[in-house]
Amino acid sequence: MDQLTSKQISEWEAYDRLDPIGTWRDDYRLAFLSSLVTNLTISVHGKKEAKHSLPIDFMIDWDIDTSKEKEIKKQTPEEILAIFKGIAKEHNREFKLDNNKPPKRLQPNKTKGL
Repeated sequence: MDQLTSKQISEWEAYDRLDPIGTWRDDYRLAFLSSLVTNLTISVHGKKEAKHSLPIDFMIDWDIDTSKEKEIKKQTPEEILAIFKGIAKEHNREFKLDNNKPPKRLQPNKTKGL
């Protein structure tokens, strides 16, 4: 940058406005691809009246003021246990706990001769 003249810097800035260089362009490319995959999935597996996405739906807004965002609520162990019980129930499996202790980890089957 020290070797560029003011005119050269202005030309590069003008060129960047016409054909963006850098992270914004990379973000847009990924957003376009994400939109394409989403729309293909909607077309194949979605309902006929399902709304298709646009690349802008997947663009990251780097200018968000994170100081105003709400603090993420941490789940209690009881809430997490209830979620896992719901998942197990949905998949027709039982979660048996003794005295509210977490279940022991399942040990892999050890085959002899290896």
